[in-house]
Amino acid sequence: MARLVLMFNKQVIKEFPFPKESVTIGRKSENTISIDNLAVSGYHARIDKTGPDFILTDLQSTNGTYVNDKRVMSRKLRHGDNVIVGKHTILFIAGDDSTEPQESMDLDRTMMLDTEKQRELLTRQKRLAAKPAKSNNIGVLSFIDGSDQGEVTLTKKLTRLGKSPNSEVRLSGMFIGSTAATISKRPSGYTITFIGGLVKLKVNGEVVKGNVPLQDFDTVELGAHKFQFYQKEVHKL
Repeated sequence: MARLVLMFNKQVIKEFPFPKESVTIGRKSENTISIDNLAVSGYHARIDKTGPDFILTDLQSTNGTYVNDKRVMSRKLRHGDNVIVGKHTILFIAGDDSTEPQESMDLDRTMMLDTEKQRELLTRQKRLAAKPAKSNNIGVLSFIDGSDQGEVTLTKKLTRLGKSPNSEVRLSGMFIGSTAATISKRPSGYTITFIGGLVKLKVNGEVVKGNVPLQDFDTVELGAHKFQFYQKEVHKL
């Protein structure tokens, strides 16, 4: 069974097994992992178990959620990842023994946030976001809504999402538009655009009425459909 280890000042406070479909993290007592610290939002982050994967999502927290020093909105967790919430660290330990590293984890290497470090990480993240995507990267949509869509590779310059037979990504639902949204590949990266229909397009929980650039591990919702966007490197012969 996977588990989460809550730490502060390099000291283990408590371990939490992951028996449920999801775990919430925040300052309020209703959370699975309650952290009584003003740097932590009331409902700061959530981890969802989706098949064999564990997906971390920031719940629009004030100070942000970090994984291994990088600010994230949504990300698939890997064994040994350090999730930084305020000044606390949550170590993610996968349940499958086969994923254990050859060497034991060194808890003393865990980094704690201070105000100066947070500013540094935010600056670094903005620089990374400003860089254009590599030309040999290709976008992928990974469905996490329990449907049989699986993963869809964005091989075209323009990918249409909707219930039209001509859509590259077919979506079902009474209120889904024939073309509900499009994803275009540009020199600077991938951009998703809302086209029409009665369902809302959301990216990381925010309603999108026009277009917005996609970043790795962004979570996109169209009606009952939910998927994550990421880019993988294509090796050319």
